[in-house]
Amino acid sequence: MAQGIQKYFEAFQKIADLEETSSDDAIALSRQIASEARDNGDVGFALFFEGEAFCLEGDLKQGEKLLAEAIEKAPAADFLYANYGVVLSILGRVRESVAMLDRALQLNDKNVTALGQKGVCLSKLMMDDLALQCFDRVLEIEPENTHAIRNKGVSLSRLRREEEALSCLDKALAINPHDQHALSEKQILLDEMRLKGTPLGWLLLWFRKVVTPALKRLFHKGY
Repeated sequence: MAQGIQKYFEAFQKIADLEETSSDDAIALSRQIASEARDNGDVGFALFFEGEAFCLEGDLKQGEKLLAEAIEKAPAADFLYANYGVVLSILGRVRESVAMLDRALQLNDKNVTALGQKGVCLSKLMMDDLALQCFDRVLEIEPENTHAIRNKGVSLSRLRREEEALSCLDKALAINPHDQHALSEKQILLDEMRLKGTPLGWLLLWFRKVVTPALKRLFHKGY
C-alpha cells in the first residue's frame, strides 16, 4: 500500500510542476492518472485526481466535492489532506482547512504545503503569532521558500514589527524580484510606515492592527 501511495504522490508532484508552465497539460495528466487509478481499483485516488482536475479548471465547487469523497475512500496520505486543506482555505472554510492540514501534519510534520497553508489560515484568523511558528518551521526545512518568507513578512507587519517585516519582504524579492505579492505587500508596508509618523495615521493603524484583530480573535475563539 505504501508503494502505491508513493506512486500517486510522485504523479501529484508531476502535476504540480506542470501547473507552473501549462495548466492544460496539468489537467490532462490529472485526468490520465485518475483513469489509471480507477482501472487499478484505486477509487479514492481516482476521485482525488478527478477533483484536482476540476480545481485546476477553476471549478472549485465540484473539485471540493470529489476531494471530500476521496479523503473518505483513499488510504491516509499527507499530500491528500494537505491539498484538500488548500482548497478549503481558498473556499473560505478556514477552520475546516486547519483541521485537514493538521491531519496532514500528524502524518508528516515536515509537509511544507500543510505548514505554509496552516500559517496562512491562522493569519486569516488574526492569529499571526501562531502563524509565524508555521512559517518559521517551513523555513527550517526550506530556507528559501518565498511563500513562507513573504507571508512571514505579512504576519510580522500585522504584529507591528515593521522592520523585521520589511527585511522578510526584501529577502523574498531578492530571491524572486517579480514576486507580485511581495511587491504589493512591501508597498503597503512602506505606506503604513509613513502613515505611522503622523498622529492621525498612528491612531488609524492602532485600530487596524491592535483593536480590530483583538475583536476578531474574541469573536472567533480558537480555531
